[in-house]
Amino acid sequence: MEDNKDMNVDVQETNEQVEKTYTQEEFDKALQSEVDKRVTQAMKSAQKKADARVKEAEKLAQMNEQQRYEYELDSREKAIMEKERALALAENKAQAASVLADKGISTKLVDFVVAEDAETMMENINVIEAEFKASVKAEVEKRLATSTPKKNLPTDKPISKEDFNRMKLTEQAALFQSNPELYKQLTSK
Repeated sequence: MEDNKDMNVDVQETNEQVEKTYTQEEFDKALQSEVDKRVTQAMKSAQKKADARVKEAEKLAQMNEQQRYEYELDSREKAIMEKERALALAENKAQAASVLADKGISTKLVDFVVAEDAETMMENINVIEAEFKASVKAEVEKRLATSTPKKNLPTDKPISKEDFNRMKLTEQAALFQSNPELYKQLTSK
């Protein structure tokens, strides 16, 4: 019977206690396991790179002088083409940001429209612009279809000092923004 009480207490404690504590030995073992796993991954990655370099060297060793020259030239051309492509994308991104800003569209959308050639980029910009304007138009029409709040309409009668004193601070601030001269007249004593 006493064993059942101990068992119930243990079950209750485990239900209440979500956080597990580790001994130093368990922690060291888990840490060592994670370190081993990451070191193994790094070693595999380094081994792949080394194998690629060895394969490249063997390939170059089997070539004659002319083949080696052509291969190195081809490698350099590929690297230059890749750098030119990256530069063109960066230039197109800057140009797209400028066009978006001119059209009044957020420049945060530049990654969605940038392309390798100018024609595709302009098509993307035009699609984004058309969809953006359609969304804004739909939202404006939706809001205009609702009833207009009457409280926010300006009144035709002049505001007296008593009316001004009954206004909330936000309304007084709005009056200050919209008509500073009237605000100064009402606040002067």
